[in-house]
Amino acid sequence: MTPNEIQMLFVGVALGAQGVSLLNVFWDVRDARRDARRAQAAAKSAAGDQYLNSLRLYRLQHRSPA
Repeated sequence: MTPNEIQMLFVGVALGAQGVSLLNVFWDVRDARRDARRAQAAAKSAAGDQYLNSLRLYRLQHRSPA
């Protein structure tokens, strides 16, 4: 191999490694965003469940005698 080919090989390997690193950063950001949305949806669902349970308890406590 000529020195020029060896240099091109090293540059290609370096660019490939940098590209994979950037791709991993992109995937981590995407996963973090997805996890944050899931956590927010779970919190909303838990708040809704808590509200419905408290409403059910209120109705049971304030039931009119039949």
